[in-house]
Amino acid sequence: MTWRDGVHLTGTPIWCDARRRRDICFVSAADRLSRAGHGQLIGTPLSLALLAAKGDGDLAVPVHQRFTLGTLRLELIPSGRGLGATSLYVDLGGRTTLYAGLIRTQRGGAGDAAEVRTCDALVVSAPFGEAHHVFPKLTDVMDQTAGWAVSELAAERRPVLFCDSALDGLELAIALAARGVTVAAGRPIREAALRASGRAALPPIGAPGKEPRAVIWLDSDHGGLVKALAGKRFSTALVSGRAIESATGYDLGFAWANAADRKQLLAWIESARAREVFVTGACADTIALAVGARARVVGPPRQMALFAT
Repeated sequence: MTWRDGVHLTGTPIWCDARRRRDICFVSAADRLSRAGHGQLIGTPLSLALLAAKGDGDLAVPVHQRFTLGTLRLELIPSGRGLGATSLYVDLGGRTTLYAGLIRTQRGGAGDAAEVRTCDALVVSAPFGEAHHVFPKLTDVMDQTAGWAVSELAAERRPVLFCDSALDGLELAIALAARGVTVAAGRPIREAALRASGRAALPPIGAPGKEPRAVIWLDSDHGGLVKALAGKRFSTALVSGRAIESATGYDLGFAWANAADRKQLLAWIESARAREVFVTGACADTIALAVGARARVVGPPRQMALFAT
């Protein structure tokens, strides 16, 4: 297993969630990859649609449908990350690898909860992994988020729910609509909904306008929100796994589990019974230490401290 702007499955031509062009690249979720001119993408039909992928050689593969690439036998299984998100199981003939990417074991979100396969080598992302990273039940947080949105609308304020990606925005729209809340969203989320049309059951998502609605917005575009809601009263909430740490700068925070927390991730890793575990992400060191000697961190090079602290 090697890292060079993405994970390369050694002994295969496959790269996973690569940040720069590769001849063959598996995309675990639509928000883990920009198209980046890859020669061939492998992913679910929904993930490729969300990426607006139009490559003639792309492999759009349904979940649980086994397929081959040369002598490799492969299968996509749910990762729980969101709409269309999967992990890649590879049988190299005597050695098996599971590139899990970012997983979520809780049920109730868009898409199925993460599945697992027994494997020789496992690659998994750990955005959360500290002892205090404990996510509440996802459906409870969905109820609380919807309840807050309803109360804000009743108070004649537009509830603005900031999320991390269009993929998260679509999940948020589904959850709110299921609880009777009408939603609007920024352009990137609306465009993602159009691309997913016919492949996922999505509610109507309008543009922010005169009609009071809950507004779903990308956290990377606060300036655009000010323009969209000029002259209107609004309140803000961070709806993200990051809210488990802090929601400073927002009126409220909802720790929306878009990944596994420490306990969930460690239990899932153990269930794979892998001889080698490769961990990426912000909490990779913490999780690798907890897993033990068979685990190691892979990812971008890190700058070494010049002085002890």
